[in-house]
Amino acid sequence: MKRFFTPSLCALYVCIAFIVGFRSVHIHKGEIAWDVLGYYLPLASTFVHDDPALTNYDWLKQLNEKENLSGTLYQVSTNEKGEPMYFFLFGWSICYSPWFFAAHSLAAPLGYPADGFSLPYQYALVIGAMLYTIIGLIYFRKVLRTFFSESITALVLIITAFATNYCHHLTIDDLGTVNLLFMFMSLLLWHTIQWHKKGKGKNLIAIAVTITLMALIKPSEVLALLIPLFWKGEAVNTWKQKWQLIGSSRKALIAAIVICLALAMPQMVYWYHKTGQLIYDSYKNPGVGLDFLSPHLADVLFSYRKGWLLYTPIMLFALIGFWFLYRNSKRLFVPLFIYFIVAFYIIASWTEWWYGAAFSTRPLITTYPVLGIALGFFFVQLFQWKMIWRSVTFCTMAFFLFLNQFQWWQLRNYILDPYRTTKAYYWSTFLRTQVTPDQRKLLLVSRDFSGDNVFQEANYNLTKTFTDDFSQSKEKDKIRLDSSGNSFLQLQTGDEFGMTRKWKYNELTARDHIWVEVEFDVRFDSTVQMNQDPLLTTTMDHKGTYGYQTIELRCDTCGLEWFHFSSRYMTPEIRSKKDHFQLYIWNRDEVSMQLDNLVVKIYEQND
Repeated sequence: MKRFFTPSLCALYVCIAFIVGFRSVHIHKGEIAWDVLGYYLPLASTFVHDDPALTNYDWLKQLNEKENLSGTLYQVSTNEKGEPMYFFLFGWSICYSPWFFAAHSLAAPLGYPADGFSLPYQYALVIGAMLYTIIGLIYFRKVLRTFFSESITALVLIITAFATNYCHHLTIDDLGTVNLLFMFMSLLLWHTIQWHKKGKGKNLIAIAVTITLMALIKPSEVLALLIPLFWKGEAVNTWKQKWQLIGSSRKALIAAIVICLALAMPQMVYWYHKTGQLIYDSYKNPGVGLDFLSPHLADVLFSYRKGWLLYTPIMLFALIGFWFLYRNSKRLFVPLFIYFIVAFYIIASWTEWWYGAAFSTRPLITTYPVLGIALGFFFVQLFQWKMIWRSVTFCTMAFFLFLNQFQWWQLRNYILDPYRTTKAYYWSTFLRTQVTPDQRKLLLVSRDFSGDNVFQEANYNLTKTFTDDFSQSKEKDKIRLDSSGNSFLQLQTGDEFGMTRKWKYNELTARDHIWVEVEFDVRFDSTVQMNQDPLLTTTMDHKGTYGYQTIELRCDTCGLEWFHFSSRYMTPEIRSKKDHFQLYIWNRDEVSMQLDNLVVKIYEQND
């Protein structure tokens, strides 16, 4: 019986009991929403609505209006022809599928609609996600036991599960990507160790399949290949020996290639059907993407919004552990450190570096099996220190564990804001169990996910004003004079766009956002007949538009009289301070119209 109750197994049981117990009482009917809706969409579209290519998603629009599953349907992208297609890859759907089919076969007999979203589907996905979490923990323990004692393995398990943001994202947020990625990383490490130790083909197949599934969940995770690539085992110390090891597993290698192609084939066939390309980037949002030349390294580590070492400070000991790993095992240090540094750089290069409503820096959880090894080497060294330093370190770790749990409680009780925390707000609510309306004023600006933001003039100051009466306009060929000698801008029949103005964002402000008020006068010919009203378009530009807003220039009684038009626009999360804010008239029916007295006002939030 003792072998079933070793320190590390007891720690594993505690982690599993906590995860299953906590998650079981936090299941709700809105589990399939936001990003999860996007991961799940191929299953619902294919097997419920008989539309595997997603040619028509009116059913999704209706469902979203009824259930409010997502602020906008960003889960649907478009191809070059403007046809709808899945935004996310098929990796999660592949892993959801056993639980989806189980729910699909049971829904009707249990008296629920077999619509892909009723309670049996919600519960089935959660049960599946819990199982993936448990598998990840089991293999994480197996990896740790390869290098460390029972006691150190137990410590690393407890710290990972309770003293980091793991406790949030692998419990009530376990339908997100990091749950599977943590499991696959643990499996990858285990099979990498075993393959380099025993040279068995089944481990090579497992490595290939694991990396393929990781890439089908999140394409950048293909970099996990760095771990087995640079790994050196007991009989593999040179690149020549590495190739000999691969060569000795030729049959397994062929089998791995066939299996991986079979897994990737549905995705590639879908891309080819929709775009004519076997590999396609469906993340078509100029406002979000990778900027390798402008990584947010300091923000990811230390910002009050989501700083990893601010909200998960215990991982500082794992980073220190890399030094002790280097001193004790350079062959182990090289693959793990290279992977972590590259992964961290890619995570920090994502323009939306705060990763939505995450607790701390969510995607770093994928690296925790690697960091767990580094943390284990820190404990190896720690147990060699003098008692006083061990005591100080363990007291510090205990406080970090308490802080993590308390701040997680604050997040669940809407004290710690998942999007908008600032330095002033963080310290005003530090270790507090309540928050006042005055404290909430310290948060970053509130953004409506639908884009329908409300301007509160009392909170803003007018800082810049740009005017143009078109007497000195660059559009000289379109300037006209009226009978009084006043100039105005004339858009002729056939002019689709006009009155285009553009400024670099850093020329307008140094703040994180501004409100822009646009005013002008407009009139139409009395004979104008319009099927579509012209639009005032305001947007940001970063190799493509984002934060796009259009307002109709309604003309119910078009004639020769001028009427005054005004509109306000709040800038989105800025990708780069060098991006351009621009406005223009989109004259959709290309009618004749006149514009005059353009005024653009810039408002900054009060200090």
